[in-house]
Amino acid sequence: MKNIFCAAALALLIFLPAAARAGETELRVGNMGSSIKPAMVVLAHEMGYYKDEGLDVKLMQISNLNEGVTALQLGKLDILPLGVIPSLTYAAKGAELVIYGGTIAEGCQGVTLPENKDKYRDIKNFKGKRVAVHRPETGQMIMRAKMREAGLDLEKDVEIIQLDGFQAIIEAVSKGMADIGFVNSGFGLIAEKRGLAIAFNIKEVAPNAVCCRQTASREVFETKRGALVKFQLANLRAYKLMRDAPDTAVAKLTAFSGQPEDYVRYCLYSEVMVITMDPAVNRIKDFYKVMEANGDLPKGYKADISDNVDSGVYREALDEAMKRWPDCEYFKKMDAEFAANNL
Repeated sequence: MKNIFCAAALALLIFLPAAARAGETELRVGNMGSSIKPAMVVLAHEMGYYKDEGLDVKLMQISNLNEGVTALQLGKLDILPLGVIPSLTYAAKGAELVIYGGTIAEGCQGVTLPENKDKYRDIKNFKGKRVAVHRPETGQMIMRAKMREAGLDLEKDVEIIQLDGFQAIIEAVSKGMADIGFVNSGFGLIAEKRGLAIAFNIKEVAPNAVCCRQTASREVFETKRGALVKFQLANLRAYKLMRDAPDTAVAKLTAFSGQPEDYVRYCLYSEVMVITMDPAVNRIKDFYKVMEANGDLPKGYKADISDNVDSGVYREALDEAMKRWPDCEYFKKMDAEFAANNL
């Protein structure tokens, strides 16, 4: 009887998922191709930091952000660390989603011909010009609001040209089909290599502007909250590594993405794309108002998204990081910024 019991127990152990055998919590995280936009997620994964926190994190492929949000709602993904526009659009229609963490802030850059660089630092000089944008991108939405604030009529004073991707924007500006274009995701470096110039970074007109955020379904947020805290803690540890050991971080992300080393360094250290795990709830709410003013929200949208945003997971992870590394200046800075971003 004892031998039969042991054999049965061994068979059960063999067929249990690896995460269950190890006592780890599985988290399925969406990413598009080998993108390093969620750089700290990739770095934490590659360095084994999630394993250290008792997590079994699987990077799952999605083809676009709408697919990612749908996968969250269907229970096929636990976390989407990319985008914020689809998350807010679905939340506006009543979807049970919670934006609880950050990935990057800012990121948008205005690119133009070198001789026009200084002129387009003043938004008022966009009047009468052709502005190339990629529609599902936070920067161009914020810049549309800023153009209105500068007194421009978007129907009469500027020609908005919607293009499919940032490379197409660079081509349009290079060939004189647009006067200025808004790019993101490190494409400012690519634009400069094509002979264009950076007229401005969005931080100059909208500091700490929202870009990619981490989203979960409400069910995952409530049932796996402890795992989300550990996930965020591992991301904070990755951030510390990025700052303390740049060559290691660049090597890991270059190997993962297959991107040129100079592009990876630009994304990590140029401060154009500001890497942050802070959800910046206040900035999310501000951006929701921008979407509303632009007419980017669906019909019948909910006015208040307070129940779709959370700063508690990040706060708990940051508190634990500060206990482990009490002298870390990066975490002290995050702590100092928390109130302005979230309270």
